[in-house]
Amino acid sequence: MFRFNLLSVIGLSAFLFSCHSTVRSDDSAALNGHMPSSLVENPRSLQDDTLALHSLGSILFSDTIHDFGKVSEGEVLTFDFEFINAGKKDIVISEAKASCGCTVPLFPQQPIKSGEKNKIKVTFNSQGKKGYNEKMIIVSTNGNPSEYNLYIRAAVN
Repeated sequence: MFRFNLLSVIGLSAFLFSCHSTVRSDDSAALNGHMPSSLVENPRSLQDDTLALHSLGSILFSDTIHDFGKVSEGEVLTFDFEFINAGKKDIVISEAKASCGCTVPLFPQQPIKSGEKNKIKVTFNSQGKKGYNEKMIIVSTNGNPSEYNLYIRAAVN
């Protein structure tokens, strides 16, 4: 009985101490190309202060829905969702994720300053997508609101 408990204590201790991370948050080599969280200012996650929310960056899209209309199967289509940072602080887009692998969004990797224009380029591959298609792209930012939904539509023949 004593031997089982001693082994359990040693095993549990080894497990708990092995989970301790030694990576520093400012070690760029350990971030694997990701932006350190210390560069992203987002009071939205810290407090529900209306004044602070209004002082954040905010994306204003010229269009959030694009309809390609009728297209032939196999066409690769692109559309640029143009926007402006209408807020007071820089916007950082951390992710743009499509609802389907046939749709690929490309977004700016650098911060977008207040008043600056930019775009998110969306490519849709219609191969094997016969019929009506509507795909959603979720754009995540450090602004207010923190997420935006973009849509593309196509009737594939």
